[in-house]
Amino acid sequence: MTYADWIFSGGPIHTMDPAYARTNAVAVADGKIVALGSDAAAWRGPATELINLAGKALLPGFHDAHVHPLAGGLQMLGCDLSGVHSLGEYRDLIAAHARANPAAEWIQGAGWYGDVFDGGFPHRALLDELVPDRPVFLISHDGHGAWANSRALELADITDDTPNPDGGIIARDVAGKATGMLMEHAADLVSSLIPDPDPRHIRRALLTAQAYLHSLGVTAWQDAAVGQALGMPDSFEHYLALDSEGLLTATVTGALWWQRDRGLEQIEQFKDRRAKARGRFQATAVKIMVDGVCENLTAAMTRPYKGHPHEVGMSLIEPDELARIARAVDAEGFDLHLHAVGDQAVRDCVNALDLPRREGWDPRHQIAHLDLVDPADVARFAATGAIANIQPLWARQDPVLVETKLPYLDEAHQQVHFAFETLRRAGVELAIGSDWPVSSPDPLWGIHTAVNRTAPSADPHARDTRSQTEPLLPSEAITLGAALTAHTTGAARANRLDAQRGAIRVGMAADLVVLDADPLAAEATSLGAIGVDLTFAGGQPVYSRAHNGALPALLAQ
Repeated sequence: MTYADWIFSGGPIHTMDPAYARTNAVAVADGKIVALGSDAAAWRGPATELINLAGKALLPGFHDAHVHPLAGGLQMLGCDLSGVHSLGEYRDLIAAHARANPAAEWIQGAGWYGDVFDGGFPHRALLDELVPDRPVFLISHDGHGAWANSRALELADITDDTPNPDGGIIARDVAGKATGMLMEHAADLVSSLIPDPDPRHIRRALLTAQAYLHSLGVTAWQDAAVGQALGMPDSFEHYLALDSEGLLTATVTGALWWQRDRGLEQIEQFKDRRAKARGRFQATAVKIMVDGVCENLTAAMTRPYKGHPHEVGMSLIEPDELARIARAVDAEGFDLHLHAVGDQAVRDCVNALDLPRREGWDPRHQIAHLDLVDPADVARFAATGAIANIQPLWARQDPVLVETKLPYLDEAHQQVHFAFETLRRAGVELAIGSDWPVSSPDPLWGIHTAVNRTAPSADPHARDTRSQTEPLLPSEAITLGAALTAHTTGAARANRLDAQRGAIRVGMAADLVVLDADPLAAEATSLGAIGVDLTFAGGQPVYSRAHNGALPALLAQ
């Protein structure tokens, strides 16, 4: 008889399977869940490791339905500003990074927040002071802007008179001088000059990101930009290599990047990539950017931004063209992953996803971000069957939202801000994605905000009282059950992994996470404080808080 490699017991086990929501034991053999409850004891053998949960909670590993691991890993290895939130701290980190890397041709990094700066945007003057001799290029935390110094602008031939490129804005001061802030595709004018990291560095960045995500209980994700995208190198071949070497311990769905300056001929390349990715890495989705973000007035809106009567944002792909692309991509059996922030962009996506149903085709099309959804489009959204890919950590009254976004939104727009419960109640399926490194990939932080509509106490970007105590549109909060579902089975479905992952069920892959407290027994306001003790992927431990990846102290014979 085959015996279990592991048996978990001694604490609450939440399966996320509606047919069998809770059990008291799980047996794992050969990477699969083989028994639940009283049936698990029969699988115990001489070599079976017994994991005593000691009252801690076991759940299926979390899925992230929208994340950028290469960008996150490179940020962790570069000038990483994501862990702080003040101008003084940015100054110290940039200066220290430049001193520590005297041979670096470029000073690169990411993670700054606009609300730190007067007027919401940085200026090249500070970078010129800190690094006068080398080009500096720092991407904003949301990836929709970049902060460059004068040397970088000079190398890119950006002057005060340089016209805005298609799909981008070169920020200028009241005197018309370029400030060093580059929005959307204007950042490409500089990023295109920066040599790609060497393959070893890319590999290190992906492994760093994987280890970090595992430490947060994430065992699977959808990489929302596989290709030459967002100033990042193409990660496709690197994923394949890590998978072939047995180093890809997560299960990854690649969303292949749609180049907006090319046409439908791209689909043939996507089909070739899908055929090559057959292991822990699959390439079954296509990512399309439809607009930008509200903070820099590039999200596509149905009416002008407040205070800007002639500005309605950018539609990066015209509605008719988007519908044509969607029909072609759907016809080839790919899932569409559409970035839409403004309500006009969401409407364009809903229209594009009004697609004919086909026998045997179960699409997992999704619209991501959904900052603003016009109430008139909610029922139509539900009718498409598309998934709402939400980033709950944004749905709070933190300084970024209050100071750099809300001033541009009229009252009616503010009342439909991150309308999670409205969408759910209308029958739209929810999947949670973090959009890391835009925001933290910690699932418990996201769940905390989805349930409370306030920030978790440890978040460095929301230290103020309002962020942590005054909910943003509390009627749009979702229940804890809905939030857990959206981060497990819901995200697994969006990632096209739900046949094998996302729940604790006999026959499923043993992707599991041990939390140091039971979220279903915790106070709602303390959800963000719950941590991860142990993460399993495919039946093997990939993270232990106690022993840095080795088997934890909670193992007991």
